[in-house]
Amino acid sequence: MAPVATIDDVRERIMAELPLLACWFEPFPFDDLLPRIEPGRVAIPAEEPGVARRRHTVGIELPVRFRGLTLGRFVLIPSATTCGVSLSASARSRAIDLAAGVGVALAASWT
Repeated sequence: MAPVATIDDVRERIMAELPLLACWFEPFPFDDLLPRIEPGRVAIPAEEPGVARRRHTVGIELPVRFRGLTLGRFVLIPSATTCGVSLSASARSRAIDLAAGVGVALAASWT
């Protein structure tokens, strides 16, 4: 996988890959919990003290990590209501790879 230069580059590539109305990056920590795209699945978050869980969520989280550490996330707003399961598995996998490239770039620039 080639390194990705900017968050905006990846955001545009994710928008081209998935049927989305909007997509943006949020640095960690987060104010709310969203369904999360993970390799091979979509995880529905458990309740956490002090963190709001959206009851009628329209967003999906695509984590940006480096060596297992969450640095941020892309918030994906799909064009049709879904928790992410209706997005194709191959498109979700490509989006995860794109987010991984951002994690490497962020870690390099933050250290």
